[in-house]
Amino acid sequence: MHPSALYFGKKFFDTYIKDISEPLNIIEIGSQDVNGSIRDFFVCKDNIIYTGLDFTQGKGVDILISDPYRLPVEDASTDVVVTSSCLEHSELFWLSFSEMLRILKPGGLIYIRARS
Repeated sequence: MHPSALYFGKKFFDTYIKDISEPLNIIEIGSQDVNGSIRDFFVCKDNIIYTGLDFTQGKGVDILISDPYRLPVEDASTDVVVTSSCLEHSELFWLSFSEMLRILKPGGLIYIRARS
């Protein structure tokens, strides 16, 4: 992961997650740890359930997916969806975004970082 991706992931955590006391369910799309992971910023709290989804098994991957346009997650079950350096690889990124909205609870947060 590029250093700027880690920097902005940390900024998101510090701004929106760091001081939250209630339990949070966080889903990361494209979670394989390649040269660092934003997961490290979130798992430092006991009340966070963090699940990583990716196409390839590896460090940081909890659930393997085969279809980026249909995530194996219940509707409105996720407090925070994060994805970094992933959507730029999706041919139909708007469908992936729709899936993020489907799994997000009302009032939830989405963090997207995509390279230009």
